[in-house]
Amino acid sequence: MLWKLAAVFSHPLKFPMVKVLQASELPFIEVPRISTRVHSDSGVGANETTVWEQWMESDGFIPMHYHDTEEVLVIMSGTISLELDGRAIRLNAPASIIVEQEELHGIRPVGTEKVHLFGIFPTAFPKIFDESGRPRPLPTHDQTMTENPYDS
Repeated sequence: MLWKLAAVFSHPLKFPMVKVLQASELPFIEVPRISTRVHSDSGVGANETTVWEQWMESDGFIPMHYHDTEEVLVIMSGTISLELDGRAIRLNAPASIIVEQEELHGIRPVGTEKVHLFGIFPTAFPKIFDESGRPRPLPTHDQTMTENPYDS
């Protein structure tokens, strides 16, 4: 009986409704101000979820923007200033933030520690808009936003 069990586990498991991605298969994109590992989105085969793992150095930032869907931010390490329309909230990791659809927000690190966070969306096709409502590139493609709007 044990030999049958061993034979079953010696062959790769195949499940037609499950996609397994190893680290080497996860896109890792570095652009000015932020690095992103894509765990899930339309580009890696997801139909309804986006998960970005991101790192920001102390001089990095996520500019003010909003989405067409809810976003959950999970701050894993570091301290951030969550910039909202007219106010800022300082948060130390670990922390979770639920940002409602069309809520204007931005993030900047506080202090010298690198910030590690996850951005999670209930769609495989998240859209980003700037303060004026113009579409913005996804963080994996944003080569244009290099000037930190939070600097004094």
